[in-house]
Parts: sequence; structure tokens; C-alpha cells
Amino acid sequence: MGDGNPLPSFEGEPTLVEIGDDDIDAFAGKIWNALNEENKVSLFVRYIDVATGAADSRIINKNQ
Repeated sequence: MGDGNPLPSFEGEPTLVEIGDDDIDAFAGKIWNALNEENKVSLFVRYIDVATGAADSRIINKNQ
């Protein structure tokens, strides 16, 4: 939302996407590595099985 300095926080609703990768760690790594190095701070990834409702989450922080 804008190009301020510092970069403002994300605003809005998450976007639902279908992905072909069954490995949450591999998928999170792909996203993390694709982010602009100067702007990445943290990443939250959640897999939800729509049939069972079971969820698996990963958080990656740049400073950890």
C-alpha cells in the first residue's frame, strides 16, 4: 500500500491460491527466496486441508 519509507505494513485480506507443492517447507522456502532481500522481514505460510480442516503453519523471520 504505497511506496513510503519505511515500507508500510500490509493491508487487506489474504488471497486464497491453489498450489501444486505438497511440502509446506519447500513451498515456504520458495516464497522466502523469491522475496526482495531489501524488503523481506517475515513470512507466514499455512496449509489447510479443506476436507479435514487440519492446518500446518510455518513462520520465517529474517532475524532468527
